[in-house]
Amino acid sequence: MLFIPPYDKIIHHLKYRKKTKLAVFLGRAMASIIKSDYFLKDADTIVPVPLFWWKNLRRGYNQAALLSEIISQECNIKMNDILKRIKNTKSQTKLKEQKRRKNVLNAFALKSNTIENKTIILIDDVMTTGATINECARVLKNAGAEKVYSCVAAITPG
Repeated sequence: MLFIPPYDKIIHHLKYRKKTKLAVFLGRAMASIIKSDYFLKDADTIVPVPLFWWKNLRRGYNQAALLSEIISQECNIKMNDILKRIKNTKSQTKLKEQKRRKNVLNAFALKSNTIENKTIILIDDVMTTGATINECARVLKNAGAEKVYSCVAAITPG
């Protein structure tokens, strides 16, 4: 889905207005894509893109983790919350592509290494330039993941 009306509002309400039930709608839509995709349907584990601990505490939840839980149930693929954000990065919303990449560089680490030779699907709500997904994938690949794919609820146009 493109991050345009009405999906921009749906995701905004999920992230900032505590409308966590919207994760069911979005997660089921994402799960249907995963179940019908030749490469994704046989993944070993689903990994949500993490929030920095302070942001997670303030918000009360991680929207990527909520989406991952729904997808895990729908696809019967284990969710593994093994990534952590070790750097409190600036919001990416107003940054250009190069600054986005620099902003998330070395921002993620593994909590545990149980991914060697595994096929992983990274889950996030929105992708703009792919900087966050790419950095998470780099960490997972460096830890021995065989393949890392991503699935997001929306992609910003342009």
